[in-house]
Amino acid sequence: MKHDSELLLLTTIHERSGKQKEISQRDLSRAINMSLGMTNVLVKRLTLKGFIIMKKVSPRNVTYVLTPDGMNELAKRTYRYLKRTMKQVVIYKEKILSIAQSAHASGCTSLTLVGESDIAFIVEYAARHLEMGFQHCIENDQVPDGSFVFVSEAIPDKIDTLCEQESIYIRELFMGDV
Repeated sequence: MKHDSELLLLTTIHERSGKQKEISQRDLSRAINMSLGMTNVLVKRLTLKGFIIMKKVSPRNVTYVLTPDGMNELAKRTYRYLKRTMKQVVIYKEKILSIAQSAHASGCTSLTLVGESDIAFIVEYAARHLEMGFQHCIENDQVPDGSFVFVSEAIPDKIDTLCEQESIYIRELFMGDV
């Protein structure tokens, strides 16, 4: 959590310093969705580490700027974050592809995603890879016959009408992986 919060604060300062003359802790607090007290702790910590400096823009107002060390730290942390994210995408792709292969082998002719999902592109990839059809439905009553159904992690409750179709809930598929 600490590192994610620090990365978010470094990113926010970097983005805003090019657009705004003044950046207050209150602005930063709102932007990163943290309390003003926690934002103050993070600002002090990053200042002590030499990643940010505070500049007075007027007698009453200040702004925050990344130092060269801060820019390097932002780049390192962003790289590590992207590397972890890509690793998770590969893991998710392998799981979904394995499930899709089993569904294809059992006679399903298409894959359907019900609801909005951050990993819809992986389900679509699996369908194309296996030369199966792909549908993305908002409502479960639009699911075609012969389709294996992936139910979005954004759908909070089980969908009873999918009992006739083979299906899996993405939320349950990745429990413990995130």
